[in-house]
Amino acid sequence: MSTSPKLKYGFVGLLLGATGLIVASNLWKAELKVRRVTVEGNRIVETPEILQLVKIAKDAQLHEVDLMAVRKNVLSHYFIKDAVVERDLPATIKITVKERSPLAIVNAQEVLYLDEDGVVLPHSISKALFDLPILSGLPAGQSGLPGTMTLKPGMTLKNSDVQEALEILATSKLVGKELYYMISEVRLRDGGDIVLYAAEWGVPIIIGRGNIPSKLVRLEIFWRDVVRQQGAEKLQYVDLRFDDQVVVRWNQKKG
Repeated sequence: MSTSPKLKYGFVGLLLGATGLIVASNLWKAELKVRRVTVEGNRIVETPEILQLVKIAKDAQLHEVDLMAVRKNVLSHYFIKDAVVERDLPATIKITVKERSPLAIVNAQEVLYLDEDGVVLPHSISKALFDLPILSGLPAGQSGLPGTMTLKPGMTLKNSDVQEALEILATSKLVGKELYYMISEVRLRDGGDIVLYAAEWGVPIIIGRGNIPSKLVRLEIFWRDVVRQQGAEKLQYVDLRFDDQVVVRWNQKKG
């Protein structure tokens, strides 16, 4: 059975039309070049610092940019936890980053930070980093002191004491930023009770181990309703180790 001439010509026309669209599409793609790279989501790392890692050739064709390679380069920065790299037509590469947020300062051989995952971060002069509490009493082998393992950016500290201390700081932020900034130091005691020190008068706060959210809520309420009225200078220590209680010793000499 022969095919009618109309059907043949119609098929040829469709084929030519499709070919023309493909050629036009390729020509259009060739005209799309990277004119701009944008960065969003950064608060600690300056945008120029991230752009230096991108390494996209000037006037590179937009569709030829290796997005995975760009993402890998951006993730090489210690403070970048995750990154999404996208083409934003007609001429932009859009980078959205998620930063590692330091929770504590570690005084080793140099000033370093720890984020909530226990990842060691290098010192940064960012304006977003200030008034971070100090984490002291690191276990042997993680203090950076002579004769022990030196902390290096990129390392992850998985010690249970360190992880619980970071959980305390992360939870205190959720309870209230005032509570987080009230803590000037978290002292580890080699598996023993963890002790916080208040920024006001260095008052020791024995938080113990476990049941962190409940203890921090009690501390926040006690500090707001009692200490703000009485004055932190009158406190000798606060003990949160007992269920549903805040045990306090007042300094009698100061009234």
